[in-house]
Amino acid sequence: MQHLGKSSVRVKELRRRVRRRVPGEVIIDGAKLVHDLIRWEVPIRELYIEAGRETSVEVETWIASAGQVFEMDREVLANLSPTRSPQGVLAVVEEPRWPVWTASGGFGLYLEGIQDPGNLGAIIRSAAGLGAAAVLLAPECADPWGPSAVRGSAGAVFRIPVEREVSLSRAADRLRRHQGELWATGSEGRPLREWSASLPMLLMLGAEGQGLSLEAMSAADGVVTIPLQREVESLNVAVAAGIVLSYLDNPG
Repeated sequence: MQHLGKSSVRVKELRRRVRRRVPGEVIIDGAKLVHDLIRWEVPIRELYIEAGRETSVEVETWIASAGQVFEMDREVLANLSPTRSPQGVLAVVEEPRWPVWTASGGFGLYLEGIQDPGNLGAIIRSAAGLGAAAVLLAPECADPWGPSAVRGSAGAVFRIPVEREVSLSRAADRLRRHQGELWATGSEGRPLREWSASLPMLLMLGAEGQGLSLEAMSAADGVVTIPLQREVESLNVAVAAGIVLSYLDNPG
């Protein structure tokens, strides 16, 4: 194990990689996430830990699972952390690679304009936990493998296929090949409890306030609505996604 000081070339390089993600790699911040990745057998390419922690049983497991291991003083590692609450560990892993969802079965999500990485991560977490087959992201969405999105997903970005830069036309073409349905979410549509969608199906969600584009609404086979009370006009998109996905997982 190599000790790195704040003036180390590797530390300076890692700082750049944390601030601007290198394509193909993901920076993991947090003990729980590192523990889960090891449990899911995701290879750890590089592990950076706070000096003095290497004697704990948990950290020994991390070290045994990592390709390269480095230690730093607490202040040095904390200054590298991409989050406000550093936990004394950073890991570098490969960006997950999944087969493209063919839309031959199940249901997927298509997200437009979701630029808040925390919201994006929360949606991916719900999609993974509630049985979606894949999450497809339109070109303007946030990076699903940035630190905030990964933390917001609680690591679920490594548990479900996530595809970036997918145009609506490409997503719709896949679905049409299998006679699938394309549904939009919006304020004026079929109430959720009256909704019955056939599979395969792609559910489209847009950012809160802006909603889905006119192109997406025009392409949809129908619109589904979450009825709201007390003059509440809309829900956070991550909350809305969870509600609709929960209904798909257990209709009625």
